[in-house]
Amino acid sequence: MKNILNIRSLLFLLAICMAGIASCTKMDDFKKYVRDGEISYTGRVDSLIIRSGRNRVLVQGLFISDRKITLCKIYWNSRQDSLIVPVTRKLAVDTLKQYVSNLFEGSYNFEVITYDSQMHASIPVVKSGVKVYGNNYAASLVNMPVSDVSLENSTATISWGGLDKTSGALYMDILYTNTSNAAARAKRLTNSATAQLLNYKYRTTFDYRTVYLPDSLAIDTFYTDYRRGINARTDVTASFIDNPGKMDPKSTTGQQFLPVSLTQGAVVAGNAATWRRLAGWTSNAQANNWGTAFDTYGTWVERTAETVVNFATMSLEAGKNGTTPTLNTMSNGKIYQSKLLPAGEYSLEARVGNASANSAIYFVAKAGTDIPDISELIKRPSIINFTGLSTDASYMQITTAAQGYTIAINFTIERETRVSFGFVANLNGTGTANQYVKISGVRMKSLAF
Repeated sequence: MKNILNIRSLLFLLAICMAGIASCTKMDDFKKYVRDGEISYTGRVDSLIIRSGRNRVLVQGLFISDRKITLCKIYWNSRQDSLIVPVTRKLAVDTLKQYVSNLFEGSYNFEVITYDSQMHASIPVVKSGVKVYGNNYAASLVNMPVSDVSLENSTATISWGGLDKTSGALYMDILYTNTSNAAARAKRLTNSATAQLLNYKYRTTFDYRTVYLPDSLAIDTFYTDYRRGINARTDVTASFIDNPGKMDPKSTTGQQFLPVSLTQGAVVAGNAATWRRLAGWTSNAQANNWGTAFDTYGTWVERTAETVVNFATMSLEAGKNGTTPTLNTMSNGKIYQSKLLPAGEYSLEARVGNASANSAIYFVAKAGTDIPDISELIKRPSIINFTGLSTDASYMQITTAAQGYTIAINFTIERETRVSFGFVANLNGTGTANQYVKISGVRMKSLAF
């Protein structure tokens, strides 16, 4: 029994000794780290911001807590690259502002460490995922598209197309010639649907580019290439279109289409609208189908349209005539004007109020004194450059998708040419259903040669 107790006592004493040895070893390990005294950390940079740029960044921060700081190091590429920045503390709060240049395009992680004169280091301040932009980003930038340019009373109005603003597009830098024949410059923000250039000289062009800032803190802006030689078209509606109507029925200004007479007309059974002929426009017998026979009344109707009571529109319509069934079908109903136009580039616009489905309706401009039947029109493609041939025509089909919108066709004539423009339709209505197209107004713009 005594032997057993002795063995247990020896084992207990041995365990205590081993624990003591281990404890001493840990203390010795700690001492080797502090053999020169306590660990000393230098105060680190405060409020660190790293701003992206073109093949460079700007490192900004504050030195606040430690006046012993004599330099800082900026590391990147897993500390394979670094930059030393000397620091001279003068004020209670000093600033760090250092460019890091000659960087490749990509994403970087940066560390900033401060040191005192004894090279005691601070705890690193890390900024991850810092983007550096370059040629690849610049090549991806798109110029703001232009959908229309018009000139009126020396003010050019640019209507912009759509652009993804999330890519950093800020504004358009526009160069043009003013009425004093001097170079002018304008800056227009991308969040505006239009831009006006004041004192714009007629028959000149303008250049523009789009300016980008990759992010809100970026230090460098990027520019698209200039788009050059953009034309501003002058509104020549008053000169070349009789009775053009009102482009936007919802507007409280402007003039509606006018009839030939307010005392003559037809109200057909089954249709409460009053039909008359449209003044200033040529319309054929098929288009004038409201009355007791073709070539009576039509092409102008007083109706409720687009929230405007008693609004009068140009109208081609067939159907809902219970008294004369033959008038329910319109074959090549036409309404148009013919004008002698000077050489130039032209844009002809129409505001579509309503258009029925399953019908054939065309907006057309053609060299000559009339507009063609639909069967002749679609034999040839729509063209822009009129050479003087009687077959030259620019056209587009009007569908339900155009309702409530302004549509346009374009053509160019190299010399003074008579051009006819208007609408032609095949409409197949019934005694109870109708097909139609309602036009609220037309407009012509030109850039004269």
